[in-house]
Parts: sequence; structure tokens; C-alpha cells
Amino acid sequence: MFLYGGAASPLYSKTMKLFRDAHASWAHILAIFTCVLLIGVFTPASWPDTLVMPRELVDFAHANGCTPIDDIFERPGMVNPPFVYGWLPGNPADSASFWCKKTEKSAKPYKLVFKVYDPKQMAGCPTTIEWSNANGLSIEIRAKLDLSDFHSVVDKRPGPKVVVPAAKVLVNEYDGVSDVFYCYGAQWYWKSFD
Repeated sequence: MFLYGGAASPLYSKTMKLFRDAHASWAHILAIFTCVLLIGVFTPASWPDTLVMPRELVDFAHANGCTPIDDIFERPGMVNPPFVYGWLPGNPADSASFWCKKTEKSAKPYKLVFKVYDPKQMAGCPTTIEWSNANGLSIEIRAKLDLSDFHSVVDKRPGPKVVVPAAKVLVNEYDGVSDVFYCYGAQWYWKSFD
């Protein structure tokens, strides 16, 4: 330090002030650069689709020629998820059902897909249903389910004259309107409710 009459010289003071200002500017620039670099490293080049169901189901959908329904939650009001676990007895993780959108154009643009650990537990019912609308899914037990009120998913013929005492059904529902699906005799039956 250069002393000038017992005090730091004016030149030294100006030099130190410049150094402090330059140091502060470089520190500021370095902090901004570090933030930008971190954002660039941790942010993908393009944001991935928002998942509306677990990754394993998304991957299974892609393997079955369809994609997740990415706008299902853009509807007003309560919407159940487009998937459920635990469709079959046993460990809930071993069976799931979900909606996905077909990749090709179709009059029935949606698929209801069943991902099961053991396909034999599906009692011969197909693991895919093509459908015209997709809503939130839930599993319910319906008492005294009269299948004669239902129709075949394949050809719309009436269901069998059978009453199931406690039927585990899959419900596709939104805003009070629902389609109920039930597997019986190696085929799917459905009924709409308002």
C-alpha cells in the first residue's frame, strides 16, 4: 500500500475500487453463467410429454400401438385417472388396465388395454378393447349384475341371461355418464349408464 501523507494514495484507492467493481462484475457474470449451465444440463432439449400414467404403462401402451391420452385432465371437474391397478385378484401391481389412443385413425380411436402378469387369469377375455371414448377408470363391485342388460363389445348382441351376485366391473366414467365393462364367458360385455 502506498501511503500519501499517512493515508492510502488516491491512485491506490481508485485502483482497489476498480478491482472490487471488476471482481463483483465477474462474480455476477460467473454466477449467471453457472445458473445457465445448470439449467442447460438438467433440462432436456425438448420437454418430454407429461406423464398421465406410470412409465411402465406408457411403455406398454407404445408396445401395443397406442399412446397415452395427454389431454384427459384438461376437462372441467373431477376426472379419475385413465388407469387402474388391481384388476385381477392378487398383488395389485400384477394387473392394470388403462386407456390409450391408437396411433392410426379409426372410428374407435381408443384402446382399453389390460396389462396382466398371468394372461390365464383373464378367463379368455381379450386384453384389448377398442372403444369410441376414454374417460377416468375405476374398479367397482356391483351386486346382482344382470348381464342381459349388457351388450357384447364385439358385435353388440345382448348379454346372456345371467345375474352375477358380486361382479367386479371396470367403470369408464366422466361427469355422471359411464360405460361399465364386465368379462364373462371369454368375452367382454358393456352397458352405458347416465
